[in-house]
Amino acid sequence: MLKELTIENVAVIEKANISFDTGFTCLTGETGAGKSIIIDSINAIMGERVSKDIIRSGAGKASIVAVFENVNKNIIKLAHEHDVDLEEECIVSRVISAEGKNSARINGVPVPLNIIKTIFSEAINIHGQHDNQSLLDETKHLSILDSFSNDKTCYDEYTIVYNKYSDIISKIKELSNIEKTKQNDLELLQFQVEEIENADISEEEENQLKEQKKLIKNAEHILSCLNGSYQILTGDDELPGVCSGVEQVYDNMSQISEFSDKINEIAETLADISDKCQDMMFEIRNAIEDFDIDIGQIDEIEERLDTYYKLKRKYGNSVQDVLEYYKNAKEKLDNIEFAQEKLDVLYDEKNKVLKELKIVADRLTEYRKQQFDNLSERIQKSLLFLNMPNVRLYLNITEKDFSSDGQDNIEFYIVTNKGENPKPLAKIASGGELSRIMLAIKSVLAEKQSTDTMIFDEVDAGVSGSASLKIGKMLKHTATDHQVFCVTHSPQIAAFADNHLYIEKNIKGNSTFTQVKELSDEERVVEIARIISGENVTETSLENAREMMYIAKNS
Repeated sequence: MLKELTIENVAVIEKANISFDTGFTCLTGETGAGKSIIIDSINAIMGERVSKDIIRSGAGKASIVAVFENVNKNIIKLAHEHDVDLEEECIVSRVISAEGKNSARINGVPVPLNIIKTIFSEAINIHGQHDNQSLLDETKHLSILDSFSNDKTCYDEYTIVYNKYSDIISKIKELSNIEKTKQNDLELLQFQVEEIENADISEEEENQLKEQKKLIKNAEHILSCLNGSYQILTGDDELPGVCSGVEQVYDNMSQISEFSDKINEIAETLADISDKCQDMMFEIRNAIEDFDIDIGQIDEIEERLDTYYKLKRKYGNSVQDVLEYYKNAKEKLDNIEFAQEKLDVLYDEKNKVLKELKIVADRLTEYRKQQFDNLSERIQKSLLFLNMPNVRLYLNITEKDFSSDGQDNIEFYIVTNKGENPKPLAKIASGGELSRIMLAIKSVLAEKQSTDTMIFDEVDAGVSGSASLKIGKMLKHTATDHQVFCVTHSPQIAAFADNHLYIEKNIKGNSTFTQVKELSDEERVVEIARIISGENVTETSLENAREMMYIAKNS
């Protein structure tokens, strides 16, 4: 429930700290005092978008802070599903700056507005005057009926099959488009696939070709270095080679090795060097013998590498890119070549799923009819209480193409007087009747929903005194399970409130200020009397106010 609301620099409110309690709270005050500003501020906390125009004239920013306590578990679970750490007690804040910047936080942690809206639209339900008019829009009737149901089995069954059906339809559209464009794409794709396929390329071959090219280009230099090195190691008729020189040094040192440990170590090292020198001589000789390079291959290698170059220039920067392009092109080609075959299979699947979809859609339709019977019975009981004893609700249901919410076009029809034929709500319901019908619907739905706080903004519009008394009583009853606020101009409704907030407008100099005050019992009598008689409160109006409060308390 909403425990506290702090508003700073919002419209005519410079600063207001409002405490809320459980039960039924009414908000009254003169027209233009700022009652709607409080509702707008709560809307802002719920994540609704607000304009910087709400900032009080001369201020740099507006801020709203709400404290919630005893938040129910369903809403906490919903918050956790959106990765928001919400507990039974939390603080939600909103800042709107003159530069147009907005920030929203839960317990000091920034949270996107759309997430706050999702969570707190479940925590707070605001019924404004425009909501009555929404009853005239038949497209809203389906959501009203569906929100009455706690058992979602039929909805879930339908959604599973509908998603399967939608997936098939998407694939059919995709393949149908391929059929339309296949003549344009077929020849190009065939050429691309054949070109890459016939080239028979691989990263391994490309690397080998580059290595071969490098060897051929440097063959003369490589062979010269190998021969030169071999000659240095082996020597010739005029000069001894390195290997024979090392061996000679070893012979010399080994002859005197017995005279010194140091000389012995040198001799042993020279023996090792001599062995390695011989090994290197044989290794180089083998390398010379194995160096079989056909310089005439260079043209063939260059030509093959040119194939790689051309393919990479057309299809990607690397062999891997070219092969990936080939894979995708081959897949597209297969889709084009076998599109009709795949379409035939999909159409068969579609027909099968369509039969299944019709079964679950009909099941959902029947379930909605049953739910409407229950809903209309409950609403009619509430309307009987609200001085509309002859009202009867009927369900006009027609079939539409399958969509995410089923096959049903739902519209509520109504009879307000005996002997009349059912007609659409929009054609026969007056403003006062709409207010009471919507209140009846809200009160019935409240029993099914997890909403903590319900706010009614001037639900008494167009309603007479006796009906207002019944509305007050119904709001009082609804407040046994929910926190209920009501902005009202009706003394009968205000008399039923457990808590009474008075919104007062004052003018100081050239500025207008709004204050919010919680009224004592005696102050409530005076305020209700003011609503009855206007500014000139009389003893008669005071007595009427006391009587209303007494009746409300004991009814």
